[in-house]
Amino acid sequence: MLISQHRDGELIARTIGHFGLGSVRGSAAKSGKQDKGGGGALRAMVRQLSHNEYVGVTPDGPRGPRQKVGGGVLALARLSGAPIIPVSFGASRRIHAASWDRFLIALPFSRGVFVWGKAHYVPRGADADMLEQLRQKLERDLNQITEEADMLCGFPGQSGITRLDRTSHI
Repeated sequence: MLISQHRDGELIARTIGHFGLGSVRGSAAKSGKQDKGGGGALRAMVRQLSHNEYVGVTPDGPRGPRQKVGGGVLALARLSGAPIIPVSFGASRRIHAASWDRFLIALPFSRGVFVWGKAHYVPRGADADMLEQLRQKLERDLNQITEEADMLCGFPGQSGITRLDRTSHI
């Protein structure tokens, strides 16, 4: 899993480690800002994919904006030739963290569901216009499967936002 080098990322890396998942640390930096290890992380993920491993990326990045796909996942798919398979999760009992992304936390005794969409391929020769079209399509598909996961868990039409958002934060 691609995880930020930020101290919050350390908690996430340790948590997923308990489930046997590894991490690649780094994220994109805004132009002209401090290097956050994004280039090295991209190279490490391309290497993993070349060895028939899987990688996971949160496509809206470590700071958002929420539910907006960034260019990193497309660059990874273009360089590696691997498809992007959009996946979302829903839970019947949940709260959302009081963070920019409103991270979903499944509560005990919840029913959960994973929903995945069709594979997205990025041609190696994709130009800027094609990359933007592919980015928008992936974003629409991700938001659609998130809505589907919410619907399957009893939260229709709420796009990952529950009534609990207004009252239950951690």
